[in-house]
Amino acid sequence: MNKYITNHYREGQKRPKLCTEQFVLWEPDEKWNYAHHAQIIWFKGLYYVMFSSGRCNEDDTGQRVMYTVSEDYESWSQPEVLVDSMPGTYADAVLIPGCWHTDGNTLVAYYLSFEYTEDWLADGNRKPGSKGRMNWRKYQITSSDGRHWSEPAESGNAGGNHTPYRLQSGRLLCPGGTEHGITDDPAGIDGWRTVRCCEEGYPGNQNAEDGEGTTAAGIVNDHTVYLCEASCIQQEDGTIRMLMRSGTPYLWASTSTDDGETWTLPEPTRFTDNRTKFAFGRLPGGKYYYVGTPDPFPPRTRHVLALSLSGNGTDYNQHFILDDRQYKGRYTGLDKNGIYGYPSVLVREGYMHIVFSICKETIVAMRFPCETL
Repeated sequence: MNKYITNHYREGQKRPKLCTEQFVLWEPDEKWNYAHHAQIIWFKGLYYVMFSSGRCNEDDTGQRVMYTVSEDYESWSQPEVLVDSMPGTYADAVLIPGCWHTDGNTLVAYYLSFEYTEDWLADGNRKPGSKGRMNWRKYQITSSDGRHWSEPAESGNAGGNHTPYRLQSGRLLCPGGTEHGITDDPAGIDGWRTVRCCEEGYPGNQNAEDGEGTTAAGIVNDHTVYLCEASCIQQEDGTIRMLMRSGTPYLWASTSTDDGETWTLPEPTRFTDNRTKFAFGRLPGGKYYYVGTPDPFPPRTRHVLALSLSGNGTDYNQHFILDDRQYKGRYTGLDKNGIYGYPSVLVREGYMHIVFSICKETIVAMRFPCETL
């Protein structure tokens, strides 16, 4: 057990609340009232944010990818369709944003597409649950100016949870579930290879039916543990720590010491989690950060957005509240649970920029100066 990776969580612990600026990028309406999976990047003088947009339910037929841009992070363009859903075998496909990447010259947007089997549809929409998903494909589109985009091309990037992490060697590592993408192409377009931290012989390991992760031998109530939506850091000695959502109250971790080529079997940590996506990274001053919802549930889901800091990448002992206002969704829909969802982080020019969803229907951009930490 990776007990040394910890956030020292205690129920009721005191955490100072940071003063942040927040800007609404997308609000729901009666026609399109599901929004989630926000991702941020800076490219040629503009901030870019993409997110998923659905009519009502999470990951339902016809879900598309939208994007908006800003020069100053305060005024944002009217969101436009970046990639629209296409007709599938039995109903329209479902699109989910993966991540952005840029080498400074070309902007790459990765995204995921899948469909539902005929028996998992009712009146053209998905049924409750996460079964019946098929025809998984990963794509990428590119642009040299952020306005004119290439035709979609299938991508070999097995990751897609966060912007590819540039390792000390210059290699790109893109976190996935238990499968990650690595490439030595600075543009992030070609040369992707898949690396795994769970092989077929691992107890309990099998492909998850909904395609997002892998099950591994469980330790909580003797149930299997579902591993997905990873984020990573690299420490000074070159060690890469890959943290994964597990479906339990704790993150699980895998380690690589050879530039991402091979990985240890995942093990549970002592870093608490609300069973959702999160973001790890590093500040210019050297500290490592975590942004997510670490307060375990029950009773509430994703109700506190928090920041934690560490000097060594394993012991996170400084904690701050980014937001804890309790919102209620305006529209109902399948799997629209939780308040603060899926943060994406960009550290630039002395500020931490974070985009996330609220109640899976509103997209918000937040920022604050790093000097306040």
